Amino acid sequence: MALNPRNSSNIFLFFGEDDFSLRRKIEHWKTEFAKKYSSSSISILNPEGLSEEDLIKRFRDEMAPSLFSTKKLIIVRNILPRKADSALSDFLLEFIPQIPGDFFVIFWEQQKPDGRLGFTKKFLNLITSTEFPLPHGSQLNQWIIAMTKNLGSEISPAAADRLAEFLGRDLFEEKKAGGRVIERKEAFDLWQVYSEIQKLTSKSSKIEVGDVTELVRPKVPDSVFAMTDEILARNKKGAFDALENFLAGQTVDEKSAFIKIIGLFSEQIRSLLLVSMLVKKGLNNDEIAEKLGWSSGRVFITAKNARSAREDKLKKLLSQLVVIDSKIKSSEVNSKLLVNIFITEAVS
Repeated sequence: MALNPRNSSNIFLFFGEDDFSLRRKIEHWKTEFAKKYSSSSISILNPEGLSEEDLIKRFRDEMAPSLFSTKKLIIVRNILPRKADSALSDFLLEFIPQIPGDFFVIFWEQQKPDGRLGFTKKFLNLITSTEFPLPHGSQLNQWIIAMTKNLGSEISPAAADRLAEFLGRDLFEEKKAGGRVIERKEAFDLWQVYSEIQKLTSKSSKIEVGDVTELVRPKVPDSVFAMTDEILARNKKGAFDALENFLAGQTVDEKSAFIKIIGLFSEQIRSLLLVSMLVKKGLNNDEIAEKLGWSSGRVFITAKNARSAREDKLKKLLSQLVVIDSKIKSSEVNSKLLVNIFITEAVS
């Protein structure tokens, strides 16, 4: 959680991808404010469906003194302007300095304020901003360990590492400019992580790797990796066994399960093809990781598997999967038969 103190001690901006921690912070504020003052003095202003004029009026109304308390907590959701020359921009910049010191205002934003707008810099100089970023890399392991402890249990470092891996810790994507990360997209959110921790703590007070393997379904199942490996190795039985292992772990209907496996398998083939082409251009693993915004571990494993696959073979497989995906989604064909034929032809 990144804190940037500004001029104000009673006007705050909370934003960031970590919606889990941000919401918990908001709930903590509401609970503590209600204990100290009054729950009737807490207001939430949601601008959805309101014009700027109506929004400004609502904001002014919320600023009116309360009959029950001299203190007020006002939580304003997604109100910040996203365009230049906004009447709301002018209103906020003029009105914020006039907000009484015993009124606490939290601007709760899903998106990061647009730094291209002249309004943003002026606004940030009037408030205290806190960013809630998702934990990255090994930070997720530490978050898992800490949250498990908060829930009254313990998880071994190895089990925390396995859980983070299963939930997509290493599947992030980055955009870089001048060697600096300007945008990062994680493959997980902390609601998912918290849910899995709750599941694990309900089973054991001391969580080990075996518990994670037994109870948590990986974001990309091992059976999908195995199916890719077996097809490229032309092992028909191994490929069919991997398919059955995947289907055995599904709780959705058969059609949905096959749509999912086609999507996951296609993503594996695309990754292999992409890395294979970059290796052919002479890029090493570090350069590939930099170019694709992948973790070094993800590039290492993909490059290793790509060495046993021909580009023309990968392109053909990908093309066939696109056709199968379209047929399954647009008709009532026998999904399993289509995939079985694909595997048979792919290993021949």
